[in-house]
Amino acid sequence: MTDFVPMIEISALTRRYPDGREVLRGIDLRIQAGEMLFLGGPSGAGKTTLLRLIAGIDRPTSGEIKLNGQPLSRLSSPALEALRKNIGMVFQEHKLLLDRSVEQNAALPLQIQGLAGAEIHKRVAAALERVGLGGRANDSPLALSGGERQRLCIARALVGKPALIVADEPTGNLDTEYGEAILTLFRSFHLAGVTLVIATHDERLVQSLEGRLVHLDQGRVISDGRTIS
Repeated sequence: MTDFVPMIEISALTRRYPDGREVLRGIDLRIQAGEMLFLGGPSGAGKTTLLRLIAGIDRPTSGEIKLNGQPLSRLSSPALEALRKNIGMVFQEHKLLLDRSVEQNAALPLQIQGLAGAEIHKRVAAALERVGLGGRANDSPLALSGGERQRLCIARALVGKPALIVADEPTGNLDTEYGEAILTLFRSFHLAGVTLVIATHDERLVQSLEGRLVHLDQGRVISDGRTIS
């Protein structure tokens, strides 16, 4: 794993859209390094928005997020991009490059890091095998089902051996067999000290992995701290 150890500190975080709608309202949250945290709550509660802010994709309207003590709002664009190299991201909008193969899509984070071709091929092959796409490396993403595309996104998030993984409904489009495989994969990363922040409606995911559950509703934290075992 990398030397980057995330300690996520969220203070008075608010996110308001241009139409005036507040998606997050004064969120205060602290996530320890190596912790597995689940974000629960109904659709529209603000889970995806919070993940995007933690990953530095969006900026808050007010308040602050610190990653490893660094306030994201004060980082330049290049510094923020460097920080995000240590974050594996799995979002519902797959953002796959349809003119590139499965292998090339999974390799993108490693190419950005400047790794050598042989190392890229080794890591990508291992990640694709772990998510059940070992025989699909040369296929186009267009040839994959929705669940297979989700597994490709998970492989892409894992190849860089990130210290922090943020995942939005990672098992939502997967059948039971591959859903269980992803649970096992997340468990192994957690045991290796990776910090995971996972938004989910999947009760199976929450019940089968030990972690902390934070429940959001209407942009606020309404419960925090229950440990799942």
